Amino acid sequence: MRAKYDSLDIKILNVLKEDATLGYSEISKKVKSPATTIFQRVKRLKDREIIRKIVPIIDYEKIDYKVTAYIKLSINDIKELDRIAKELSRLDEVMDIHHVTGDNDILLKVKVKDNSELKEFEIEKIGSIKGIKNIETMISIGTYKEDPNIRLKA
Repeated sequence: MRAKYDSLDIKILNVLKEDATLGYSEISKKVKSPATTIFQRVKRLKDREIIRKIVPIIDYEKIDYKVTAYIKLSINDIKELDRIAKELSRLDEVMDIHHVTGDNDILLKVKVKDNSELKEFEIEKIGSIKGIKNIETMISIGTYKEDPNIRLKA
């Protein structure tokens, strides 16, 4: 079932994307709607899992997580995709997991402190997952934009 939303919901989401610490009265002023309405709408967005959780956006470089890597995985049996993805999702270093088209089956985005930690992650953690037949790693050498949000349109 597709979650229903309207232009006010989109306005609220865009405000929260910029600063999720704002109170209902502050959001109310920005979207020009009563605070009680904002409270009800945010609750509904959470109940419908449009807002899955509210988390800080961390500058990983400042806490010494200096390596961003994209890891492409090929698996032996596509029927094992869900199981492998679930195992990968339990790994602390993994930020994103995508089922992709092309020569590979899974694309991971991971953050680690350095290349030796990346090597250990690949060998010890990914290497222990049954059903992975190939791994190819790309290391980011520069980031121009890293933002989990896009501007929503009503």
